[in-house]
Amino acid sequence: MPKIDVEPLATLLACLAGEAPADVDWVDLLAAANQALVTGVLATRVGDRAPEEVQAFLGTIQARALERNSRLKRQLEEAAASLNLAGIRPILLKGAAVLYTAGPGYGARILSDLDIMVPARSMAMARVRLETIGYRLYRHEDSPFAPMNLCREQDVGMIDLHCRTKTRYPGFDFDDLAGSCSEVRLGTAKAWLPSPTSQALILILHDQLQDRDYWRGLVDLRHLLDIAELARTPAGIDWEWLAAHFPRGYPRNALDVQLATLERLFGVRVPMPKHPVWTEFQLRRRIVQLHLPGLRSFLTLLTLLLDPPWQAGGPGYATATGPGRFRGASIPERVRRALSAIRRFSARKNLGKI
Repeated sequence: MPKIDVEPLATLLACLAGEAPADVDWVDLLAAANQALVTGVLATRVGDRAPEEVQAFLGTIQARALERNSRLKRQLEEAAASLNLAGIRPILLKGAAVLYTAGPGYGARILSDLDIMVPARSMAMARVRLETIGYRLYRHEDSPFAPMNLCREQDVGMIDLHCRTKTRYPGFDFDDLAGSCSEVRLGTAKAWLPSPTSQALILILHDQLQDRDYWRGLVDLRHLLDIAELARTPAGIDWEWLAAHFPRGYPRNALDVQLATLERLFGVRVPMPKHPVWTEFQLRRRIVQLHLPGLRSFLTLLTLLLDPPWQAGGPGYATATGPGRFRGASIPERVRRALSAIRRFSARKNLGKI
């Protein structure tokens, strides 16, 4: 495996593991933690070993993150209670689920919004129930299955209401996930909490396929840290079950690369076979981009050409390009479409990614 010697990432990883080096450039370290949105967690790992002024800063960030997450939990409890009145019990997704699963000391994980999933048939009623407690529709695509973003002025985060994952290949809806959920109490309300394995699946789908990190060579360090925490819970992660839900081709390749990155950055052992050449190439590519970010576009183009994000004749696809439209295209046409994809990728926000 290639060595992670890119500073200040190497120092940040050591600190998140509770092993702060003796000689730390705290300014660079805090900048890296802020970029990756893991400053709240960093405070719980090394706060008492930092210089006094750094301890004060980390303590402030930790306190604010804990207060924000406490408000988000109360917001989630109120929303779930309103949905329960209509017979709807939501599934908690991403950060909302991690907060109820990860171990002690992870409560300061910075959370941006609340993602929940309801059955497709309940989307309209769920919106009505949330509007009765003051939410308004902020954004919604013109599709019956598109997620809804709902907000209120007094809240610190929006509610992202889903009925299925944005990815289509593979794609999962409420019924697909419900079987791996257990009941969780949110105050007086009830919701469904996915197993650690299902939570890892959602996080990997989101980053690697929905956000196109697999093709762009980016890493969402916060979500990888989430998966590492999930792997250390008593239930752990069923790696074989996880692999079985990523079809062969680019979905499985994307999974392999993310798990190899998880192993290398956080020392989580993943006892499952991975494509030896391609996975190693993409892992090294991610590290090279940290050293030489100017190569990102070229390496993205290369990955798009060698493992394009659409499945010819397959059941779905991960971009707006239709399945099969890439088949039979000439090399210049393939390059043109890949360059067009890079332009779309460059318009995406990279909040929390390195």
